[in-house]
Amino acid sequence: MRKEIELAKIPHVLELNRIKRAYTGGKLLDEWQRLEHAEDGNMSEEFLISTVEVPNENKIPEEGLSRTILPDGESVTLASLIKRDYEGFLGEKYANEKDVRVSARVGDTTVRHVLQCHPDTAFARKYLEFPNGKSEAWYIVKTRSINGSTPYLYAGFKKGVTKEKWTELFNKQDIEGMLECMHKIPVHEGGMYFVEAGTPHCMGPGNLFCEIHEPCDYTFRVEKYYLPNRTFSDFEMNYGLGNELLMDAFHYDTYTYDEMVKKCVLSESVLFETKNVQAKTVVSYEQAKRFKVEKYTFSETVQIPDFDGHRIAITIKGSCDFSANGYTSSAEQGRGVFLPCGAKGLTLTPCEDGETIVLICYPPKPELNPKDYFKNPIQIGVLVDDLESYLKKLESVFGIGPFRIAEYPPEGTAPFREYRGKEGNFIAKFCFYHLGNIELELIQPISGDNIWREHIDKHGQGIHHLKFLVPDHKPIEEYLNENGYHIVQQGEGVGPNKGKIWAFYDTYDDIGFDVELMNELKKD
Repeated sequence: MRKEIELAKIPHVLELNRIKRAYTGGKLLDEWQRLEHAEDGNMSEEFLISTVEVPNENKIPEEGLSRTILPDGESVTLASLIKRDYEGFLGEKYANEKDVRVSARVGDTTVRHVLQCHPDTAFARKYLEFPNGKSEAWYIVKTRSINGSTPYLYAGFKKGVTKEKWTELFNKQDIEGMLECMHKIPVHEGGMYFVEAGTPHCMGPGNLFCEIHEPCDYTFRVEKYYLPNRTFSDFEMNYGLGNELLMDAFHYDTYTYDEMVKKCVLSESVLFETKNVQAKTVVSYEQAKRFKVEKYTFSETVQIPDFDGHRIAITIKGSCDFSANGYTSSAEQGRGVFLPCGAKGLTLTPCEDGETIVLICYPPKPELNPKDYFKNPIQIGVLVDDLESYLKKLESVFGIGPFRIAEYPPEGTAPFREYRGKEGNFIAKFCFYHLGNIELELIQPISGDNIWREHIDKHGQGIHHLKFLVPDHKPIEEYLNENGYHIVQQGEGVGPNKGKIWAFYDTYDDIGFDVELMNELKKD
């Protein structure tokens, strides 16, 4: 009987997985994968490493799912293989996700792609009931001139573009007007380009591109009459969500051309280099946040550092042996390889003369699990309209008190305060009392625009928030943003908390209270 733990220790080469798309192409893809009778058509995309099905209107069972052949000859989907041992295949820190956190595909197009964007994580969870959005990076494998055009892509809104303008152009189906709203950026073979979820974009003709992305295939299209013989249905454009939410899927950040190039066109950094091996980071966590990509160019065996989690690999040039734990899997040019967490001591060995190129792609950083910081609240916050009478009831009826009373900000101080993204001038009275291991905080708003007065006016006095300590606010903020929650009010602490930043998030409508975060460490 097969031991699953052994399967979680070996590299798994994925079978060819060609997908039909609206755009034409595929000849360069056929040639890259060394297939006979290379030609252009609608089979223009390859799902190299995928655990998600194509969300078509008329779904084909298992369409898009990668498959692999196990050592005993059994053919299984990668998704079903991972289900056998989440921790073994994905790694302890990724097991709860129950899926790969990075995927890859390759496309080849003879025409400009349809104008589009992909949902961010907050949008995907709220409206699509899908766990993540889709940021992506494109490695340009090869280019060709189509009708004399220089290879390019479109990405990002120009300065001056608004949601209202974009919606007006969409309603008119003014395609040239929509293209004019975006930056046209030239591309070249071997270049790496990044597009964040929510960013308007499209790939130009003549590009064979390897796409590393979050595991998602949702695409929001704004071009109904894409080609003379191709009209997108409403479902293909907005998945039944309607055109208003289709417009909401886009991020309306605007950039100068230089700003967009800096954001989109990625630079490489050398990891290490020998006579026959060159290792570079081509997509860093700082650039993409949701994944990392390393590029290995080599003509002799190279050792790949271990990683506490799963990875994927793509053979860009040449064939390669992937070896780990005494087992070797051979991958031809143009194939994807799943590298389980247990595939330690991984080596890559070229199978052909000349240089071999392999991309190794990593999931998000595993060090931080934001959910861990919401299990131990340190404070319950209650809003009151008349602090004096409220305290009298607590003391006389319940015996709670005496209270430590303070005004924020203290007289003669001007700490940092912000209300809904603008400079704040709010003043409030605070009372504190320890109920066992948790602090009770009473707040009476005094003056200035603030969320406390808004809450009392709308909901009356009562429980308002739970407060949590975090070591570093920024990654928790990003996590909450991804889930659709944003800072509505923040400021600098005073007294013993001087230098620490507190922030309230707009979670009330979903869970019945706001979340407050405060840094454990003081801000430099």
